[in-house]
Amino acid sequence: MSGYSLTASAQRDFLAVRDYYLREAGYRIARQMTAEFVAAFRTIAMNPDIGDKREDLAENRPILFWPMRDYLILYRTTRASVVIVMITRGTRDIARLIQRREP
Repeated sequence: MSGYSLTASAQRDFLAVRDYYLREAGYRIARQMTAEFVAAFRTIAMNPDIGDKREDLAENRPILFWPMRDYLILYRTTRASVVIVMITRGTRDIARLIQRREP
């Protein structure tokens, strides 16, 4: 497995992170963060079982968690690829966000 995709809501999350760093830290840092996220997505796609199962947060949903700096990348696997379903700061109420989005 080597491919990945982002859901529409994960794309919005990704753009929000990029926009935050553009606004707060400038182009260079925003570009660096974007590159680090893309590298994390590729790592996950190449090793889909690398993430942690967090039943305390995801209950019985087939979601895995991978940390990237202060963020968590939530994803699920399919037969052909990895689907990134959410990108959020680790300090947020993850269980509540998952329930609201139903990835």
